[in-house]
Parts: sequence; structure tokens; C-alpha cells
Amino acid sequence: MKIKTALIDFVETVIVSGVVILTIYSFVGSVESISGPSMEPTFYTNQRILVDKIFRKFDRGNIVVLYPPGMERKHFIKRIVGMPGDIFKIYNCNLYVAKDNLRFILQENYLAESSCTYGNMGVREGRAMRIPEGYYLVMGDNRGNSVDSRVFGLVDEKLILGRVVFRFWPLTKFGFVL
Repeated sequence: MKIKTALIDFVETVIVSGVVILTIYSFVGSVESISGPSMEPTFYTNQRILVDKIFRKFDRGNIVVLYPPGMERKHFIKRIVGMPGDIFKIYNCNLYVAKDNLRFILQENYLAESSCTYGNMGVREGRAMRIPEGYYLVMGDNRGNSVDSRVFGLVDEKLILGRVVFRFWPLTKFGFVL
């Protein structure tokens, strides 16, 4: 009788735990593994991160996991560099932004010193573009080795899985991602 009760308790615990974990993974947050060099030196291959799926307000500089347009089965990790309403231009290795009567060169302290940003077919060099509501411009921190908005264009907010909030592997890099 005790074995039957223990077995029922065990099965019940496994089922409830599975439902809780599945719910958290589907709606609250997910664990992702970094693959590829596009976010170096910020993230490296095989690092593990936690992605927040609840808070959907994104800011410039946030690192997000997204489904790239046209490749919705893949997850990419990129940094938001252009916001809805921005007038954005890549010129002379810099990112120029105009918004609400402000004009500035985007300061990107997270890039390697020798880094230069060039345009591509998705965002042309020297051409200003307005980012419509509900869309973001994203780029990898390793600009010379990143498939990002410069290739696939602007990203619909609906394709953003969530914001990277925590790195838990390797343990030497354990902590919140700002």
C-alpha cells in the first residue's frame, strides 16, 4: 500500500513539475545556447543565457533573441541599435540616428576598438531610413561577422522572442546582462 501511494505521489510530482516547466518555458522565459561569433566579444559560442519573454518593452542597446525574417525556425541573438521612429544611417563606420529633433552618432562601447560598421543589402551604406512603428534594427556586436538587419532588414517586434537578462554559463561570466 505504501509503495502504491509513493508511486502515485511520484507520478503526480513529475506531471505537475512538467506542466510548470513547460508553462515557464513557453510564456515566461527560455534558456538559449549561443552559437557562432556574431556577438563577440559580448557572448561566445556555448555560453548559456536566460531570455525574458514577459516584458516586451525593448530599448536601444538591449540584447534580444529573435527569429530572423524568412528564417523563422532559427534563433539569432542580436543587439537592438535602431528603434521605431528613428531615422537611421550607416556612414563612415558609424551609426547615425535622428529622432525627436536629436541627432547623434550611436556610441557603442561594447564593440571591439577596430570594429567598423558597413551597410549591406538590408541597410544600405549612406542611405537614411526611417524605422516604422513595431520594427527594430538589430546588429551583432561582431560587425564583420554577423548576419543581421544589414542583411535581412528590419525585424518585426512579433519576431522577437525576448530580451536576454542573465548569463549562467560559464560560471566565470555568471550574472545579469545589462
